[in-house]
Amino acid sequence: MHLSDCHPLIISGAPRSGTSLLYNLFDGHPDVSWLVDEGFLFEYLNDIGAAGVGIFLDAVPTDIDDIVRGVRDKQVMPPLHLPFKQSKELGTVSTVDIDGPWSEAAFRAALKEPRGADVADLWRWLVVAFLAGMYETPKRYACMKSPDYGKSSAAALGAIPETRTIVIVRDPLFAVDSLKRSREMRGEKLLTWPLIAQTIRNFQKLHERVRGADPKRLRAVRFESLTANPKGTMSDLADWLGIPFDPCLLQPTMRGQYWPGVSSFSVTSGIETAPTERPIQALTGAEQDLIRAHLGGLRKAFDYG
Repeated sequence: MHLSDCHPLIISGAPRSGTSLLYNLFDGHPDVSWLVDEGFLFEYLNDIGAAGVGIFLDAVPTDIDDIVRGVRDKQVMPPLHLPFKQSKELGTVSTVDIDGPWSEAAFRAALKEPRGADVADLWRWLVVAFLAGMYETPKRYACMKSPDYGKSSAAALGAIPETRTIVIVRDPLFAVDSLKRSREMRGEKLLTWPLIAQTIRNFQKLHERVRGADPKRLRAVRFESLTANPKGTMSDLADWLGIPFDPCLLQPTMRGQYWPGVSSFSVTSGIETAPTERPIQALTGAEQDLIRAHLGGLRKAFDYG
C-alpha cells in the first residue's frame, strides 16, 4: 500500500459515550492500523485554529529527541512505548495490563525520514513512525480516538480530505450522569455546577459539528443502537468505510487480546446493554432539567425525547 493511502479514521464523541468500546472494536481489522490509546494531534489543531496550523507545523523540531519529547509529553499520538494499563483507581474495573512489541530504534529511525509540508504529511509521517515501532506497516486506515466532543473529527475533516470519522453519541442525560458518577468515585475533577455548564456547552458544540458535516465523511452512531444491535451497526459502518465486515468488529480487544476494560464501573464482557439499562445515579433533578432545557435539540435529533 502506498503511504498516501493511509487515511485517518478518527473516533470521537463525548466522554462516557462509548468511544472506548467503539474504538476497541476496530482493533485487529485487516484494513485498519489501530493505534491502541488516545491521541490528541487533531484536538491541538482544532484548538489552535486554522490560522495557527502553520505555526504548529513550523514548531515541529528537527532534533529527534525534541520531537519525541513533545509527542509524548502532550500525547500528540498515543504512548505506544508503554504498556496499556486499565485504571486501578476503581476497585471494580479490570486491572488487566496489555503490553505489545515496541522498537524504540525503529520508531526513531522512521522519524528521520522527511515529513512534508502540510497536516496530511505530518499525520502520515507520525503514523508510519509509530507503526514501525510496533513492527507494523500502514493499512488503508489509521485509527485513533479522542473523546473530545468531536473536535478531533472536525480538525481532521478540515485538514485531510481522505479523513473518515465516526462520532458516537449517547443520551446526554446518561452520559453526563456517568461522567459525574465516575469522577465522584475517583474523587477528582468533580462535576460541580461550573463544569456541568461547560459540559452542556461542549455537547452543544458536538451537535453543531455533527450537524454541519458531510455524511459521506462523518458518520454519527448512537451508543444505544450499537449496544442493542452490534452486528447491524458495525456492518453498516464497515460498508460505509468500504471495508469488509470482520468478526473482530463484534468483540472489543486490545492488540488482539480479550479486553474486559471498556467501563469505569465494572469488568465488561463484549458489547453489553447494561449501561443503557442503568438508572441515573448522580445528577440532581435540577441538573437533569438543565440538560433537557439546553440540549433539547440534540436529544430530539437523536431520538432521545
